Amino acid sequence: EGLYLFVYGNQQSIFLVGNDGVIATDPLSSKAAVVYRAAIAKVTDQPIRYVVYTSSFFDRVRGGQAFAKDEAEFVAQDNCKTNLQATPDPDVVAPDLTYTDSMVVSAGDASLELHYFGQSYGTCLSVMIAKPANIMLVHGLVNPPVAMLPSDPTLANYYLHNLLAFFVYIEELAAAEGVEQVVGSVPVEGAAPLASVTVITDQRVFWDTLMRIVEQEYNKGTRARVIPKKVDMSPLEGYAGYDPEQIAIMMRRIYTLNRIGR
Repeated sequence: EGLYLFVYGNQQSIFLVGNDGVIATDPLSSKAAVVYRAAIAKVTDQPIRYVVYTSSFFDRVRGGQAFAKDEAEFVAQDNCKTNLQATPDPDVVAPDLTYTDSMVVSAGDASLELHYFGQSYGTCLSVMIAKPANIMLVHGLVNPPVAMLPSDPTLANYYLHNLLAFFVYIEELAAAEGVEQVVGSVPVEGAAPLASVTVITDQRVFWDTLMRIVEQEYNKGTRARVIPKKVDMSPLEGYAGYDPEQIAIMMRRIYTLNRIGR
């Protein structure tokens, strides 16, 4: 239904082909973007109308110059533009169009819905729904085929104080839009790129379980470094990437959330 997946190394992006052009997302890097543009040209000779950023993370948004000949408009959430102005990168094309809460960009019969639900994975994450395929992408936080531990146990990009609320928002959005499938931004070897929308709930349950374990011990006065040695880890063992040492690092970060509130 006009939705394609571009895979490059350990990253991937979606693009949509409509009857009036193409909507691309994250160019990934200067090298990847050249390959990306060529891959789109193999599918269609339609011009790129929009390049949409999921976030302001450099490993997702570098390389937009590869789309310069298309005169594409670059789109992101308001805070992404602020971030990129504060810490510019010569390989990043600044957004032309920004939005606050929601926006839709269209290329004829294909469109991309963008939604912002506050700080979550970074400060400007756009939740995307590709139409008419009706497939959702939540970069960094939900990655098929199953719920899993984050790749970075320090949770450097995570705004934990809003994380559970964020997941509730996207669950409600998926239900309201009738979304049944989710696509990820990181390829998983040997796995299909799509999963049931229930992976969103599964991922929320992971975070809720982990954060409740730490909160309960914090309220008992248990010290941060003691918590991983004391608690029952079995509720977390079934998640992909399970590693007690990584969870111990995550628990110390969540302990700090309980101590300072953000």
